[in-house]
Amino acid sequence: MKKTFEVTLLSQKFQLKSDSDEKYVQRVADYVNKKLFDVQEKTKSVSSLNVALLAALNIADDFFRMKVERKEKVDRARHKVKEIMSMVERQGE
Repeated sequence: MKKTFEVTLLSQKFQLKSDSDEKYVQRVADYVNKKLFDVQEKTKSVSSLNVALLAALNIADDFFRMKVERKEKVDRARHKVKEIMSMVERQGE
């Protein structure tokens, strides 16, 4: 069941509906807010739209980097499993 939460992003209040708990919603909002303030500080941009778009690009970059990192970890784990299975098969011969 969706609940309504209030979060503040760039000093503006927003009402969000989510199935997640309040702590999770606040963590997500805090992460986005940090990205917004980081961009605002670095660019000195006064346009909320520009800040939001640049923050969205930074968040998307974080996401894609984590996806690549995760895939690399999974690939390394698969390779290790194959090596171990090969060693076990050789010992059984």
